[in-house]
Amino acid sequence: MRHRLIPLAAALALSGSAAAAQVRLVEAGIVCPRITTGELIEAPGTEAGVIRQIEYGTAFDLNARRVPTMDDLSFGFRTALKDGASTQVVTVVVTHPPMGPRGVEREEWTDTIVAGTTNLNLFTFEHDYEKVTGPWTFAIEIEGVPVVSVPFEVTDEGARGPVEQVCFQFMS
Repeated sequence: MRHRLIPLAAALALSGSAAAAQVRLVEAGIVCPRITTGELIEAPGTEAGVIRQIEYGTAFDLNARRVPTMDDLSFGFRTALKDGASTQVVTVVVTHPPMGPRGVEREEWTDTIVAGTTNLNLFTFEHDYEKVTGPWTFAIEIEGVPVVSVPFEVTDEGARGPVEQVCFQFMS
């Protein structure tokens, strides 16, 4: 499984419950299928053991939370710090139905949200074993406590129409 994130500089973490209240959801949705490139980074808490950095500025094509299992389709969320908050080290968590040969249901990696920027975390369907239908959740945790959580529903066919309309509107 390959996850993607915007590369950010390493920074100092805040501690305690005051830090937990400093992260906010900016948006969530779907990114149309595209060829993926970018550096692979070790992420032992994931099925694949790596995540992929993606190009800064990647935008959501749909603000939908119902996601069809289409090749190279990405979905996830963008977060930021609340005004006045300092740079924060967080754990990104994706939960989903059992996936892969080990039946993994929770994947996680550490990330840094830098003050004054947004942070994008996505999942991309790159392999057939990743296309598990059912409830998926993207979350930000600080010291094991969820502070942002976004649910998605992954379906075989249920959301193909809207995604195809937006992603392939110029194809005949």
